Amino acid sequence: MISPVFGNRRLTPSGKSPPAHEQNRLLVGAPSLPSPIAGIARYSVELKRRFAIVGAVALIIVSALVFWLNRGPRYEGKPPGYWVEQLLHDNAKARQALQKIGPAAVPALAEAVSRRRGRVWAQLEAWRPMLPAFIARKIPRRALDQLLQERAIEVLYQFGPTAAPAVPALVGVDASLNDFIGFGAAGLAHATLQQIGPAGLPYFIRTLQSNDPKIRAKAASYIGHLGPAAGAAAPALAKALKDAIPAVRSSAVIALAQIGPPASAALPELEAALLLDDDYFRLQAIDALWKVSRESETTVPILIKILSDRNNPNRAGAAILLGEMGSAAKAAGLALTNVLREEFSYTRVKAEEALKQIEGRPAAQTSP
Repeated sequence: MISPVFGNRRLTPSGKSPPAHEQNRLLVGAPSLPSPIAGIARYSVELKRRFAIVGAVALIIVSALVFWLNRGPRYEGKPPGYWVEQLLHDNAKARQALQKIGPAAVPALAEAVSRRRGRVWAQLEAWRPMLPAFIARKIPRRALDQLLQERAIEVLYQFGPTAAPAVPALVGVDASLNDFIGFGAAGLAHATLQQIGPAGLPYFIRTLQSNDPKIRAKAASYIGHLGPAAGAAAPALAKALKDAIPAVRSSAVIALAQIGPPASAALPELEAALLLDDDYFRLQAIDALWKVSRESETTVPILIKILSDRNNPNRAGAAILLGEMGSAAKAAGLALTNVLREEFSYTRVKAEEALKQIEGRPAAQTSP
C-alpha cells in the first residue's frame, strides 16, 4: 500500500508521521544506479576540459613559432631570407636592404652560398623541355642558383670580417665555368675569405673537421694564408698531418710552415712525420720544422741522404732546403759538391745555389 504524502511529510497507514530518521530515509530513498545520461554529461565536461588544455598548448606553440620566425632585424617588415631571394629580382634594393640589416643577414646569405640541388632536381631540369609549361616553371634553374650564389658572395664581401660565420659555406664553393672565363663564384669566395681574414680562424678550424677531404684541404690552405696570426690552429693542423688523404696532409704541413714559430704546438707531430716513407712529404715536414723551430740537427742528415740518391726525384727539393738553412747546413757541403760534378741538371743548379747560401756568398744574378 502506498502511503499518502502531504507537502513534505509522508504518513504511515495509521495516519501518524514516521520518526525523523525514517522520514529522511523515505525522502532520500535507497541509493540509485548511475544514470547513462549523467555519465555522458560527465564525459562531455571532461572532453571539453581536455580540448581546452590542448587548444591552449597549441596556441602557445603557434605563438612561439610565429615569434621565432619573425625574430631578428627586418627591413620594410621582411626578414633577411626574403631579401636574399630578391637578389635575383631587384638586386639593387636587395643589396641595400641586406646592408641595412647588417651582419644578422650573414646566415641567410651563407645558406644561399651553400645551397645545392640534389640529383632529382638535376634530372628534372634535364627533362624541363618535355614537361608542361606550368610544371617546368616550378623547377629551379641551375643558372639562377649560380647567379644567386655569386650575388650573395658579393654582399658577404662587403661585410668584411663580420661575415666570418659564412666561412664554411665559402670554403665549399666549387669553381664554375665563370671562373675560367672571368670572375665566378670560386674567385669571389676566395676574395671574400681574404677579406674576412683572421676573424674567420675559428670557422676555418671547425671546417677542418669536414667529411669532404677537398674542403679539409682548402680550409688548411686558407689557415696558412693567415700566417703567424693563425697560431691557435696549430693543434688542429697537427691532427690533420695524420689525415688519410695526402692532399689534406700536404695542405696542413704547408700551413704550419707559413704560420712559423706560433705553430710550435705541432712540433711533436712534425717530428713524427719524418719517419714516414714518403720523401716528398718528409721534405715538407723538414721545411715546416725549420720555419717553426729552426730544427736542423735531425733534418740535415735526411736531406743529405735524399740528395745523395741519384734515383730520388726529390733531390732538387733537398738542395733548396739545405740552401734555405744556410750555415746550419754546413754538414751537407760535401754532398752538394759531389752534385756539382754531375752532368748539367736542375738539381745541379740548385746544389750550386745552396753552396753559395751556406758559405754566405751572394747567389748569381740572372740578367733581365
